Amino acid sequence: MTEEVIVIAKWDYTAQQDQELDIKKNERLWLLDDSKTWWRVRNAANRTGYVPSNYVERKNSLKKGSLVKNLKDTLALAYRDGALSK
Repeated sequence: MTEEVIVIAKWDYTAQQDQELDIKKNERLWLLDDSKTWWRVRNAANRTGYVPSNYVERKNSLKKGSLVKNLKDTLALAYRDGALSK
């Protein structure tokens, strides 16, 4: 992965094995690898480990589709609110 992606923990998870990572609900984590069912993440203490992918959700994503949609939505709001002239 080349882009920095933040994920947010939806629930607490207690690691069951050494390569897993404890997470707390609403904790912000950096996504390092999402190629499998268990995602490798890094926490604020710089610890890395695997968590079940269904326990976290992406906060930001710069995938082309979402970036274009966000830009269109932002421009539409700006036109509607008169910030940009037509």
